[in-house]
Amino acid sequence: MEPNGRPDNLLRPLLVEGVILITRIVRILLVTLAFTAAHALSGQSALPASAASMPPMAATPMADMQPNSATPTVEQIATTPDTGPASPVSGIAWSEFNHRGAGWFLFLWGLTALLAGLQWPRRTWIRFVPPVVLLGLAEFLFLRNDPKAWPIGPIGFWTSFQDPAVVQHRVFVVLIVLIAFIELLRAADRLPPFLQKFALPALAVFGGIYLFFHKHGGLQTQQMMQHQSDQAMASNPAMTNMLSSMRRVKHEHLWISICGFGFAITRLLADTGVLKGRLGAILWPIFAMALGLYLTGYTE
Repeated sequence: MEPNGRPDNLLRPLLVEGVILITRIVRILLVTLAFTAAHALSGQSALPASAASMPPMAATPMADMQPNSATPTVEQIATTPDTGPASPVSGIAWSEFNHRGAGWFLFLWGLTALLAGLQWPRRTWIRFVPPVVLLGLAEFLFLRNDPKAWPIGPIGFWTSFQDPAVVQHRVFVVLIVLIAFIELLRAADRLPPFLQKFALPALAVFGGIYLFFHKHGGLQTQQMMQHQSDQAMASNPAMTNMLSSMRRVKHEHLWISICGFGFAITRLLADTGVLKGRLGAILWPIFAMALGLYLTGYTE
């Protein structure tokens, strides 16, 4: 048998394909589990008590979103009640579930990257697993980010771009997909040298900075924020609760960005060769795992 025909060389491509297939199945199972938990959370009460007493048209916002009706305006998007089958008990519960679910994906991403780094200098099939986990995260967020907007909500794809929060959520999904494909190309030795050094740190820094400008809470919250200087609104319990929640969210985002910057710095040092060998391969996954663990306790 020729040297290139050794059994390990012949079986390695099949092993890689098998592992990728298994990770895809696991990804689908994770997303399915997330939706099952979300529906279990919302299944206890299909409609809030306030919605149950509404007229039929008010309790079914899909009625005014039919294809034959006019395109909904920004105001309609802001005031659409969360009573659809994809909606949670509350917007806060929905958001917290999303962040915590994303945290577990990020922790799994960092853990699999750490296992791959511990095997340095050997390059095994496990290096293909972390980017596949990121693709699972992108799929999870793509489906669950905005319950009122496409693809699971009544608001259409183009109309939903009127909401800045929806736009920013989709930017983050695209960012995660880019990181996943860059890591896949790196694992397959198909990434140009310049991108190997700077692509991932640059995307991480962009994500950390962009998070500071994230408009949380949607259009309805933003409209309330415009009236926070009003004396009557300032004493409103709803306004007080919203401001308290916004301060808590900003605090959470600050620590998420700090973990992201730590990841970017350590990844840059590793990719440029400043941190050599196994240290460079295992340090940045620790920041990814720390970010994931922090998100699993996310509260608003």
